[in-house]
Amino acid sequence: MATKNTALRNQMADDFGALWNSGTLVIKDSGGTVLVTFDLAATAFGSAAVGTISATATPLTASAAATGTADNAELVSVGDTHTIIGLTVALTAAQVNLDNLSINVGQTVNLTSFSWTESASV
Repeated sequence: MATKNTALRNQMADDFGALWNSGTLVIKDSGGTVLVTFDLAATAFGSAAVGTISATATPLTASAAATGTADNAELVSVGDTHTIIGLTVALTAAQVNLDNLSINVGQTVNLTSFSWTESASV
């Protein structure tokens, strides 16, 4: 199987990360209701290491717009040009990690970490 070396994975992850500068991360329940939206930093991700980038300025906080159980996340670029849906959400060991999955309207929600890993596979 063909694979990418670390230098290429890092470059691809850094390029990918730049697409989301000043974008948003939208947390939804399983029915698609928007629970909370986080504004990403002007430099959304730090530099890649071993093909992985992590969101800068975490933890991020935002006020919940609705009540529900966090199930998935959507990454949206400025101007809605690019979107990734179906990001995993959990308390730990997911792409998107929150301090609490049971969210109530008006609650302060903390995004504790958010990372993206560029696959080594071609």
